[in-house]
Amino acid sequence: MNRHYRRTMLFIVLALVLVLSACGSSTNTTSSSATQAPATDKPKEAEPSPNKEEKEKVVYIGIVNVPVTLNQINDQGDSAADNAIALINDSLLDLNEKFEFLPKIADSVETTDNQTFVVKLNPAAKWNDGQPFTTADVAFTLKTALNPKVETNFKLNFIEGLNDAGKLEEGTTEISGLKIVDDKTFEVRTKTPIDPLIFKERFGTKVFFLPEHILKDVAPEQLSTNPYFQKPEVTIGAFKIANFAQGQYVEVVKNTDYYRDVAKLDKIFIKVLPATNLVAQLQTGEIQMNSVPVGLIPITDYEKVKGFENVELASGNPSVPPEIFFNSNKIADPKVRQAIAYALNRTLVVDQLLKGQGEVIDGGIPSYHPYFNKDIENYSYDPEKAKQLLEEANWDKKQPIEFLVPVGNKIREQAADILVQNLTAVGLNIQVQKFDFPTLIQKVQKGDYDITIFTRDFYIEPSSYFTLFKSTNPGNFLNYKNPLVDELITKGETEADPAKRKEIYNKLQETLHEDVPSLAVYSEKRLLAVSKDVLVGKPLDIGMFNNINEWDLK
Repeated sequence: MNRHYRRTMLFIVLALVLVLSACGSSTNTTSSSATQAPATDKPKEAEPSPNKEEKEKVVYIGIVNVPVTLNQINDQGDSAADNAIALINDSLLDLNEKFEFLPKIADSVETTDNQTFVVKLNPAAKWNDGQPFTTADVAFTLKTALNPKVETNFKLNFIEGLNDAGKLEEGTTEISGLKIVDDKTFEVRTKTPIDPLIFKERFGTKVFFLPEHILKDVAPEQLSTNPYFQKPEVTIGAFKIANFAQGQYVEVVKNTDYYRDVAKLDKIFIKVLPATNLVAQLQTGEIQMNSVPVGLIPITDYEKVKGFENVELASGNPSVPPEIFFNSNKIADPKVRQAIAYALNRTLVVDQLLKGQGEVIDGGIPSYHPYFNKDIENYSYDPEKAKQLLEEANWDKKQPIEFLVPVGNKIREQAADILVQNLTAVGLNIQVQKFDFPTLIQKVQKGDYDITIFTRDFYIEPSSYFTLFKSTNPGNFLNYKNPLVDELITKGETEADPAKRKEIYNKLQETLHEDVPSLAVYSEKRLLAVSKDVLVGKPLDIGMFNNINEWDLK
């Protein structure tokens, strides 16, 4: 009986041990989970597993104009495209807000006679596929872009061997002013001695390069439609293209093969937004900064953005102004253009729309530019003088004047509304047509307009502003012709003495002021906003993307 009792008790104890063991296992699992985090909590970011990647560093930049292209040799005059192009392409030199030229692909640019310029490339420079960047790429880019069958925004007519349009003559394949010394050294000879400023800006900062090993077999006439220019994957910038959704965004990722210090950011998104959304997304942190001149914050939102706790806000210099451009084939009489200048209440635009944060100037050069002519007296607001000039010109006031206005920039659109009211008040028949910027530029380049308004880029080299007005320039969409202006432009481009150049450009500005082929509307102090989460990097009037590889987030 005792043996039976002991056997029974042994079975009971074993059963209890198994039950308690099972319960204990369940209890321990629950207890462990409860101790680490409630079941509804997200996993802790502070303790990543060995296989988990670190959080990417991504900066979002807000703009309001749509980039139309990624073509580094033909930006089509689009400042929004320049934002994206600058992220994935380096130029020979950078230009900063102090008007200093800094080495980039070029280690040095030197001249002893202001006519032969010796360029030495960075020995480490290479494309993002690892192939070395050499003078062969320089020669290939120039011979390709300057072929008469290829469209380009390069303005290199000062180079020996190119015509007045800055192109090779039909049937010519060699540029006499280009000499390749070795893989990392080349020389450029100009037609006459020039101010080094011309070479350093127009060639040093405005020329981007093509990879010879990728495009060498493409015929020049087929270049613009080549898939490379829809998504240029082989470039020489701190970042490389990932995605380009036209009208929505541009996404770039860091180039891990960069020849300088590799970027600290992993990605940059350039987001296209309405101006109101741009301000809202600065507040929510969905974008970290704006970009000028294509991501302008309306000055009317100054106090609002100033109050954002997560944003630093500053004002830039008085900017390159929006200009009214006249089609001289349609409005040929300078008196009519002068009348329009007198009819415009531009001070009202500055006072009401810009809240005084700007100024009125007549020419396209901003007032802080070293070549700005301070002695020119602005056209005043004088409606009676405008009416008198229209009568003297025998202008038919019933004749419609098509005014093309680009959408996207709220202040510019509102300013255009005021200008239309002013022009209507002196009896002109103004017909407003609004277009997105790419469409507007296409119409303007075809001459399908009477007057239009938009903003040009900033240039330190003055000739870059005035080349537009040269009668032989294929890009002269104004159809403007004046022999004296042509002569002064040529003198300005070929004069090497800065003091004499200043005199030439003062006279040129006076002549253009009298003829009025274009007229500035206002020069605003642009708002520059950046998130406090950004350690390095911010919007700038000049040189915003110079050191993009150093940008960083907290």
